[in-house]
Amino acid sequence: MQTFLILTSTSTPSFADLISIGGFLPAFLLVSVKEFGMRKSWKFAGLCSGTLFLFGTALPAFAVPPTAAAILSFKPKQEGIAFSTPSPEEEASCKVELTKGIKKGSGWTLKDGQGNLVRKFFDSNEDNRIDVWSYYKDGVEVYREIDTNFNGKADLYRWLNAGGTKIGIDENEDIKIDSWQIISPEEVSQEILKAVATKDFSRLKPLLLTEADLKTLDLQGEAARKVREQVIASAAKFQATLTKLPTLDDKTTWLHVEMGIPQCLPADQTGSKGDIFRFAKGTILYEAAGKTDWLQTGEMFLVNGAWKLADAPIPGAVSEEEGSIRPGTNKIDLEKDPELKKLVDELAAIDAAVESNSTGGASATLAKHHLRRADHLEKILAKVKPEDRDPWIRQLADSLSSAAQNSVAGDMVASKRLASLEEQLAKGLPGSNLAGYVSFRGLQADYAARISKPGEDFNKIQNDWMAKLAAFVQAYPKADDAPDALLQLGMVSEFLGKDVEAKNWYTQIAKNFVGKPQAAKATGSIRRMESEGQPFTLTGASLANPSQTFDITSIKDKMVVVYYWASWNGQTLGDFAKLKLIMETYGPKGLDLVCVNLDTTSEEATTFLKRSPFAAQHLYQPGGLEGKLATDYGIQVLPQVFLVGKDGKVVGKNLQISTVEEEIKKSLK
Repeated sequence: MQTFLILTSTSTPSFADLISIGGFLPAFLLVSVKEFGMRKSWKFAGLCSGTLFLFGTALPAFAVPPTAAAILSFKPKQEGIAFSTPSPEEEASCKVELTKGIKKGSGWTLKDGQGNLVRKFFDSNEDNRIDVWSYYKDGVEVYREIDTNFNGKADLYRWLNAGGTKIGIDENEDIKIDSWQIISPEEVSQEILKAVATKDFSRLKPLLLTEADLKTLDLQGEAARKVREQVIASAAKFQATLTKLPTLDDKTTWLHVEMGIPQCLPADQTGSKGDIFRFAKGTILYEAAGKTDWLQTGEMFLVNGAWKLADAPIPGAVSEEEGSIRPGTNKIDLEKDPELKKLVDELAAIDAAVESNSTGGASATLAKHHLRRADHLEKILAKVKPEDRDPWIRQLADSLSSAAQNSVAGDMVASKRLASLEEQLAKGLPGSNLAGYVSFRGLQADYAARISKPGEDFNKIQNDWMAKLAAFVQAYPKADDAPDALLQLGMVSEFLGKDVEAKNWYTQIAKNFVGKPQAAKATGSIRRMESEGQPFTLTGASLANPSQTFDITSIKDKMVVVYYWASWNGQTLGDFAKLKLIMETYGPKGLDLVCVNLDTTSEEATTFLKRSPFAAQHLYQPGGLEGKLATDYGIQVLPQVFLVGKDGKVVGKNLQISTVEEEIKKSLK
């Protein structure tokens, strides 16, 4: 038997990197992972990117998978990924297994001795090349590299689960992010600090608004001009910031970011085609050269699923008047207090070591983590000056609230500590924003604990929740969380059938918190509650073709079911099946269907529909439950169903799929 091997240049990361050209081709590279163990003869056409293998005759039926060491030799291309890696001693207990896709594709998984996933390298399009590289922490995927054009080089990077939410695009495949498809405000702040610390404007640039972003936002007039000028001046401003922060280097540590409350600029106010969501400013707390200091993020706008900057960062803290961070923004010189520096360093280490919770429910591990974090925050609070305590107290309240919500039934340690903190602030700083902040976290923790307890009277829980929320807004009418509390009051009142009370709560938000996102939701909720007998308005872009705009008034002389959905909602799949049957029965009799998707990104919706096709007019607009398609009618809970009559007026609101057919029958008589 003759065997011929031809090698061309390889790209990384690929299994081609594992080949020893001076020796022999490892057996595991001689077979397609798709066919491993399934066929008795082989002709291999190249598993690796940039590598071609030609064999003149058939190969043996058996081939050996890659070793654990070989798979572990691959590292993430992006920095700062916290992922699990077995020690050399633990490698012996690791197992490499063939994995196959649900519909197509195959690859290799590496599991540790406890059966937890460590790596997964996958060929998604069955071209015998690995195009997805996944890394896991504690058995849960936290980071993924994807070769979307199947040329052997990763061009899309995703942070998942405990790893974050970012999706970065590398257009020229040089391992540097060229644009962000999805990124949260917190992750933007981390990228800002990295850019400043490494003195790398090219890292900041993908975070800045582009001309295409401005067109998407449809900013008008003076606002658009101002943003353009800021973006143009951002490079010079960035350099000026660097000269003022000479001590920052790659050892600089991100500790926390204060963003304040996001703002909604309604379309009828700005003249844009949709509502605009922004943060006026934010402030990053960081540690460098033994000292803590602050860095302003600049203004941020939400563009599709990514928060983008309209300005370069500048040193210092944001004042109370600027609307982001609270008082207590003095710099802390950690070099003068080694004990405090040690505590801050330990807090950063605790945050870096947090374990993911793959179950989605209460987690004793997470409760333990947040209690440990709270212990360290209390030690820090004991060391810092009173005027510097505000942000640390907020972090303490967040940690205790998270611990309480993740504690097992009957464990009241975190709840009691949070209640004690709330009592101290209520006495020491009555009516203050800080006291309100802590109080609201206490309410959330208590409600979460009660609602998850089996056997509880649900209506009683809701009524108690309403009473506590009402007391909160009376005690803290101007608190940052007051709009959320009022919105919850309106929602729960609706659920309990107390429509008059619900409208009163919604009206209070719309009147007292003009310009806040909650005000837009409240106004829409009132419109929905009063919609029966009124013309139904719905205009939006097609999910399949965003350049096409749909207007429900284009449907003439038909009843219309309007169904609001999202891929993450557990009822969607079953509702689609029921809607299909309803349309088969009543479509010929004059019924039409319009579906409104409220996913955060259009990719989530299209992926769901590819997996579970449902033919209908699907509309989509960025923003999810915060976007215009949701806020126009105050859609806060999914699914939401309207029935619109042939005259274009609402016949039924707040319907369920189980009841909509009866309404259709009545209206078609």
